Amino acid sequence: MDILLIDPPYSALKGVSTDCGYNIALTSLAAYLRQGGIETGILMGDLLIDFKSADGWLNTSLEDYAAATRNYEMILNDNNHIVWGKIVEFIGQQKPLIVGISFLTPLSSSVEKVARLVKENYPDIKVVVGSCHPTFCPDEVMQNKDIDFVITGEGEIPLLALARELKKQKQISENVPCLYYRNKEGQIKHNPGVALIHNLDELPFLARDLVLNCNYDTYRVHCLSTARGCPYLCSFCADKKFWEGKVRRRSVDNVIRELKLIEEKYKVDFVDFDDGTFTYDKKYLQTFCNSLINEKLTIKWRCTARYDNLDEDLLKLMKRANCCGLYFGLESGSDRILKSVNKNTTVEQIIRVSEMVYNSGIPSVTSVLLGLPNESKEDMKETINLMQTIKTDIFDVNSYIPLPGSPLWDEMKTEEKKKIDWRKSAYKSFDNYFSKKISHQDFKSVLSQAYKIANTVQLKTMARYKSAIGIDEK
Repeated sequence: MDILLIDPPYSALKGVSTDCGYNIALTSLAAYLRQGGIETGILMGDLLIDFKSADGWLNTSLEDYAAATRNYEMILNDNNHIVWGKIVEFIGQQKPLIVGISFLTPLSSSVEKVARLVKENYPDIKVVVGSCHPTFCPDEVMQNKDIDFVITGEGEIPLLALARELKKQKQISENVPCLYYRNKEGQIKHNPGVALIHNLDELPFLARDLVLNCNYDTYRVHCLSTARGCPYLCSFCADKKFWEGKVRRRSVDNVIRELKLIEEKYKVDFVDFDDGTFTYDKKYLQTFCNSLINEKLTIKWRCTARYDNLDEDLLKLMKRANCCGLYFGLESGSDRILKSVNKNTTVEQIIRVSEMVYNSGIPSVTSVLLGLPNESKEDMKETINLMQTIKTDIFDVNSYIPLPGSPLWDEMKTEEKKKIDWRKSAYKSFDNYFSKKISHQDFKSVLSQAYKIANTVQLKTMARYKSAIGIDEK
């Protein structure tokens, strides 16, 4: 094999199962590499833990997930844990020339662990990392001697160029764009970038078949994206900077063709659209929904949404087109905080649209973000109060972490960034503490309160769901 792409284990190490058996970014890279003549495979680390919850995310206790960060740290330190042995064994079976690892900031410690396992057991294999964290922290990442290369930004073009050069056993040159590497003297060098892929319709569909350890009869939730980039300016998010402030979108016809392919090849429960905000372009959304209806596609789908770009007519159309889930970023119940992080929404708007969505019959998941740097105890109390009254089916409560590339990260001092321990800091962790106006103990107390509200709402939703499908809880 030329290259094995690895999504490092993470959620499963905290006892949380996944419904989708693949990673959009890696399956996109794999499709592009295969098209370019590179033999490619994908290993999903979370699938190496042999369990799957019957109800998936519906059965997950957010409080337990947050507390399980401690288990994650223990597993990282346990060289004899079964997951690390499986990764080593899998690499040995595939014998790749290159291992590529997806590197998101919260997964830093798991990425470093996988890179170390590669070099300790197969020192001749080249290790390359890409995605958000190495894009914004390339020099820091290159300090790790287990990592040979960093690719910054959009990965398809540079990764194909790198794989071709390594296959020829040539020395790395300026022909590989967006690349950080070490020269013969051990000095870190980097090559200029390359223009983003202009027409996303030219990309091959995701290479779901190249995931080597996924049983699609078990993992029946699928995903795809229609766009790269996000038009919004939320200060806790790095999407705008990663995609160079641009938004590119696939044509509706192109997306419909991939949905048809998914429906033909797999048993599908849902398709999740993982765009930053799927609903931002009303005209595109209307065209998409009408195309689904006209093509008589019955596939159920879920997407990301915002409170400032939905109305009743649009919701009715989405429901007719089999939309069965919306994911909203509520983030805060404080207008002051919403304004400070550039959400461009208000609490009044959130309440009104949430009720409209709830009444439409389309289930919703509502994300809450607690612990923002300038958030006071009073701001958090407003969020808790809103959680107790708002209409939604599921709360996704998150504890703020600073992401490289985001405006809030850029505001941090260098010494503050160096103190972050990514074994403990996570979207759901009681160890996070980046607040300036509340004590850590008080923050943990508010977080626990939010988790309890989320759990209550979740139990009610599960009871309603079981009743709807005729399950007797006795």
